[in-house]
Amino acid sequence: MTKVIIDEIEYIPKKIKIETWTDPETGLIWEKQRAEKTMFWKEAGAEKTMLWKEALEYAKSLGSDWRLPTIQELLSLIDFSRDKPACKIANTHCSYYWSSTTNVGNTSLAWSVDFLHGSVDYDSKSSNYYVRCVKKGDKK
Repeated sequence: MTKVIIDEIEYIPKKIKIETWTDPETGLIWEKQRAEKTMFWKEAGAEKTMLWKEALEYAKSLGSDWRLPTIQELLSLIDFSRDKPACKIANTHCSYYWSSTTNVGNTSLAWSVDFLHGSVDYDSKSSNYYVRCVKKGDKK
């Protein structure tokens, strides 16, 4: 179990069940939503916006190789045949989701995907965006 310290408050998550969706094209396993609420994150995953640093810590708290996706991985979720949301995963907010990818020209910025129409952008890491964690699966 992963122990996370944020703002000097120690948080040790309970063992939780994470609902997942496996992308048949990439083999990546994506977090759908948390089946149980935790004490630290009253709502989590796709249900709550977070600062970029909080998103990284949240991903670590899931354990079992979960992480914040790269911008390329997050872009793989865009479904260009859909709109509002333009995402392969059901129940996705029509809003921005964090990637782990920092902007090379300005490290206070990180890349994100807006699933309203499927666009990519970058913003200050002090912005609040949604989070959808990922881990590697078995590509067939």
